[in-house]
Amino acid sequence: MIPVRLPPMEVHIHADRRLAFQVITAFGASAAGDGASSRVLSREEGRLLVEFHTPAPGPLGGRKVYRTVEWVTPHEPERVEFETVQGPMSMMRDEFILQAQGGCTRLRYESEFGIRGGVVGWLISRLYVRPRLQRLMREHLQELKETIETRARRSKAFPLQPCDVEEAGVRDAA
Repeated sequence: MIPVRLPPMEVHIHADRRLAFQVITAFGASAAGDGASSRVLSREEGRLLVEFHTPAPGPLGGRKVYRTVEWVTPHEPERVEFETVQGPMSMMRDEFILQAQGGCTRLRYESEFGIRGGVVGWLISRLYVRPRLQRLMREHLQELKETIETRARRSKAFPLQPCDVEEAGVRDAA
């Protein structure tokens, strides 16, 4: 298996980093109506084994809900690491990096994945999977931004903070 890296993506969130971390690590929740859910299966040495159900574009169009089981290692409040144990890909490692930025948060997403099959698997990963995964994660980061900012508007502990950065959405990281 030859791994493929996604280009890193970033989004600026108008909320405290601690609140963003809480939302990202709120496992055991089901999203209303879209089929997304997560469930903690076990806890071991500072990490959690989590089952995710994630809706995404299917291979022949339409939407499909993919099941993955992942080790999640939280490093509060700086980052969260994900390593897939079971899922549609042979290997996948993701990381959310949270950087405080003047009362707000810069959330960076990095990922590496692969499927079996040597050069053929690498070509499929590079030409077919990578653009779909990029689009899915861009949508997911935008949804996270909206969810975290909505929570900040209601939060007494981590209220919405004014900050000096005005960025609308997800962008490719430099």
